[in-house]
Amino acid sequence: MSIRHSASLLVLIFAGLLASCCEPSHKNSTPVSVDALFAESYAYDLDAYNTRLTGVTDSGYYPIYTFGIRNVGTDDDDFRMNIVLTNGAEIDIIKHVKAGDTALFRTPTLPLDPSAQYIFPNFTSPADTSMPLARDYYGFFTQTPETTEIHSVRPTITISFGEIYGGPEACNTPASVQTLNIDALPHR
Repeated sequence: MSIRHSASLLVLIFAGLLASCCEPSHKNSTPVSVDALFAESYAYDLDAYNTRLTGVTDSGYYPIYTFGIRNVGTDDDDFRMNIVLTNGAEIDIIKHVKAGDTALFRTPTLPLDPSAQYIFPNFTSPADTSMPLARDYYGFFTQTPETTEIHSVRPTITISFGEIYGGPEACNTPASVQTLNIDALPHR
């Protein structure tokens, strides 16, 4: 066999090994909503509702939603709950959920849940998870307590799970996304 054929054969073998190395598997984790654990209330924050048009500061109500999410898989995972309101306000809540365990995902209110990471994607610094809550949570504020009820607000709520970065052979697995059914949640 010539050197040229040997080199071509080595290139083909190497390319085949590279292609076969990166077969990422998905984490065995699945989020399931425990609807019986869903709770909602609201809070009133004085001088927190800042109207963007006039810059006048006033009071506002903001929703406090608590979702019970169970990991029915066999792998621990970081679940990312994304809540988007029709006005474009958005928040991500990330929690580590062990296999078989149920975690409570609560929209931010004081005191903040130390086991959760809060991200506000629409702000200048998406990594900013510090207070003041009024500034970060602005899009969730309403003028009346009734308008905080989840069946009235009708946010889109998704949970991302199963994502793997730098797995075996440096393979990455994109997250799967599941939508939470708001209509299955109990009414206030």
